[in-house]
Amino acid sequence: AHAAEGTAAIWQTADEIWKALGDTSDDLNWYSKRAILSAVYTSTLLFWLGDQSENHQQTWEFLDRRIANVMQFEKFKSGLKGNALFKGFMKGPGRIFDKVHAPTGVGRPDLPGYVAPKD
Repeated sequence: AHAAEGTAAIWQTADEIWKALGDTSDDLNWYSKRAILSAVYTSTLLFWLGDQSENHQQTWEFLDRRIANVMQFEKFKSGLKGNALFKGFMKGPGRIFDKVHAPTGVGRPDLPGYVAPKD
């Protein structure tokens, strides 16, 4: 029970951070941004809990490495845009990604991050 609540809380935290930063994505990026931030946030928090270094220096270094990993992934994704095979995929089966949109309005229980209102 607590794992589901914890996951929802992390997802909502990532969503609030992206909203505060002015994110306007309405496609698959909406989900990927929140998933990546949730992973970095959670792994850094767990690392921090065991960090006994002065001023949590090891945690800051861990976070720097996670950000570098994200940037490596973004560079890889950027390189795919010029790849003929990837372009072909995106014109064919990859078009299904065009159907993915960010949730709108009131949260839906069938989407990630939904937390039922408490009575």
